[in-house]
Amino acid sequence: MAAILPGMEVCMDSTSRKLMKELEEMQQTGRMLRNMSLARMLSLETGNWQPPVDLYEGKSEFFVYFDLAGANRESLLVTANEHQVRVSGKKELTAQKAIAGIHQLEIEVGAFERTIPLPAAVQVDEVTSSYNNGILIITLPKKRKRGKVCITISTGEK
Repeated sequence: MAAILPGMEVCMDSTSRKLMKELEEMQQTGRMLRNMSLARMLSLETGNWQPPVDLYEGKSEFFVYFDLAGANRESLLVTANEHQVRVSGKKELTAQKAIAGIHQLEIEVGAFERTIPLPAAVQVDEVTSSYNNGILIITLPKKRKRGKVCITISTGEK
C-alpha cells in the first residue's frame, strides 16, 4: 500500500488500513474531478489558471501542497492570514524555435493564483514554506487555544 505522506506509520491495524485505503480512493476521485474542473484551469475572477493543491491536517498544523512543476521559485509569492493561504506566481515554458504546429496543449502556463481556505485558524507568524522538485509545501501551525481566563466582576459603581 502506498503511503499518503512520507513518514507515515507502516504498522497499522485493520481499521487504519481500511481508512487509508478509503483515503487513497478519495484522493484518486478528487484528482480526477479536479482535472476536469474548468474553474481550476481558468479562474473567472482573475483570468489566471489555478494549480492543483492538496491540504492535509496534522495534530498541530496544516500542510498545503501546491503542484507547481516548472515554476521559478523567485516568481512565487506566498501570503497567509489566520484563515487562508494564497500562492501566486508565473510559470513559463522555454520557447522552441523549431515548432511548426501544435497537436496537444495540456500544460498550464502564465500567471497563476490560488487561495485556499483553511479549516481552522493558524499562527501566521510561524508559517513556513519550501519548494523542491516542483512542489511547494506550506506548513501552517494551528492557532493555540488559550487556557481559562479569570474575569473579575466589578460592582458597576463609579
